[in-house]
Amino acid sequence: LPHFCIAPGCSNEFYGVQNKGKIVYFHSLPLKRQVLFRRWLAALKRVNPPVSRNARVCSKHFVNEDYVEKMSFESSVLVACRTNRLKPEAVPSVFNFSSYKTGCTDIPTPCTS
Repeated sequence: LPHFCIAPGCSNEFYGVQNKGKIVYFHSLPLKRQVLFRRWLAALKRVNPPVSRNARVCSKHFVNEDYVEKMSFESSVLVACRTNRLKPEAVPSVFNFSSYKTGCTDIPTPCTS
């Protein structure tokens, strides 16, 4: 199934898409955790997001610290590796709202008025 990122101005779509050599992961909205879901909406500045089974927020909107790490051995050395799983309280925080007019909130693309 195709997925798309609902972050304003983001055009990433489909799971595991290669983007300039990096894999982009898509995270489901935390619909069953209402407090966390509201925090995501506030961060996204979306009042009426297109919520559906395919709506996601891609990994470009999260920082490394938002992800669960696992420990593994590489060449007999124990190293921490980032997984593609978010920590339970992670909220997207990486956005570029500079092209949006002040006061526009529910906007997947820049305001034209």
